[in-house]
Amino acid sequence: MKSISNIFAIFFSCMLGLTSQTEAQEEQSQQPDAQQQEEEKDIPVITNPAVFNEKDLDKLLEKQREYIKKHYPDYKIFGEGQEQDYFDSRHYSEFDLQNEDEEWVLTIRFDIEEAYQAYMKKHQKEIEREAARLIREGLIKIE
Repeated sequence: MKSISNIFAIFFSCMLGLTSQTEAQEEQSQQPDAQQQEEEKDIPVITNPAVFNEKDLDKLLEKQREYIKKHYPDYKIFGEGQEQDYFDSRHYSEFDLQNEDEEWVLTIRFDIEEAYQAYMKKHQKEIEREAARLIREGLIKIE
């Protein structure tokens, strides 16, 4: 159910155009402060440390969690989500890891594009009905 919520969030932001082009341009022009840049560049990101032959999105995400727990036993997952990369437009799952001192030390990303597309195709009608309901109830506003 949690992944459906994440998928809905991604779907709505992509398909309903909630973020205008002007906002995106303003965001690009804003530069993070020096401390934020320093923190971000110190956190290593590992992309696709393993490839899983799984088309079911929920099962794929579970295999990725198991992989991280097995191969990074000294770290704990404290942040988890899905995103669409701005550069290659592919969908990724992302796991932020922290050490025993609760410091963010590593981010691991997995390409989930094929499983994401299969999920979207399978659930398209359900997503459309849910989107219509959320719009009707005023939880999502289209401007």
